[in-house]
Amino acid sequence: MRTPIFVATYGYLALVICAAAAPAGNGFDGVKPVPPPGIAISEADRAELGKGAADLGREIESLQTNLAGKPALLDLLPDAQIYHKAVDWALRYDEFYKTNEIQTARHLLTEGMARVKALREGQAPWASATGLVVRAYVSKIDGSVQPYGLVVPSSYHQDTSHKYRLDFWFHGRGEQLSELSFVNDREKNRGEFTPTDTIVLHLYGRYCNANRFAGEVDLFEALESVRKRYPIDENRLVVRGFSMGGASCWQFATHYAGMWAAAAPGAGFSETAGFLHLYPPGAPRPDGYEQKL
Repeated sequence: MRTPIFVATYGYLALVICAAAAPAGNGFDGVKPVPPPGIAISEADRAELGKGAADLGREIESLQTNLAGKPALLDLLPDAQIYHKAVDWALRYDEFYKTNEIQTARHLLTEGMARVKALREGQAPWASATGLVVRAYVSKIDGSVQPYGLVVPSSYHQDTSHKYRLDFWFHGRGEQLSELSFVNDREKNRGEFTPTDTIVLHLYGRYCNANRFAGEVDLFEALESVRKRYPIDENRLVVRGFSMGGASCWQFATHYAGMWAAAAPGAGFSETAGFLHLYPPGAPRPDGYEQKL
């Protein structure tokens, strides 16, 4: 079940990893899977988390029906759905990589239930919160729920007329960066840069494809979501990233140069094939139209 999702959302990374790991003929024999297989978890933990995810899934389905006539609250449902998806997918695709992620999954299920309960009561305290806030949206690409993290400055309040600078942060490569670990990190880690009076948007980017293809669309869909929810200064959008995130920053800075007040790519290679030495002597090269991608 993982394969079609991998191809749809992780295609760029698959291309890079397969080419980089392949022998001189660029074949696929022996290429390691990305994401890698997770660790084994006990049957008791799997049963416990499976029941918790199923219970949360049913609560979300029920809530979706109950909020049908309340569009403002219904629009916030992805903020609860992402907690279910993070645990459900980790179970479904064996994406637990550390033993402490069992407790992480328990925490995310608890937080998901708390958000469902709040929405049932007509509330959404995270929507006005400052500090580290996990949000989500439904992607127009495939209808999936996609996460993003925010660092909201202490000066923010919902009735403010002030417009905030918005910094995008592109994460570096991490083959174990599941939704489970991303959401957990966005609840705990402020990141490298938290400028004063600025909202920082941490993008998931559809896993680790250097924000190519679906990962590129992730920026624009997350931006659309933030625009609806926070007062953003359109003249002060900044892109930042390091390592693979630096490569992502180069891409956006050059392809959409007119959007940004500034760009700060850190250690970001701008030419993938050269950086990874993808084509040894004698190996076939992509056609011209593939090179442009």
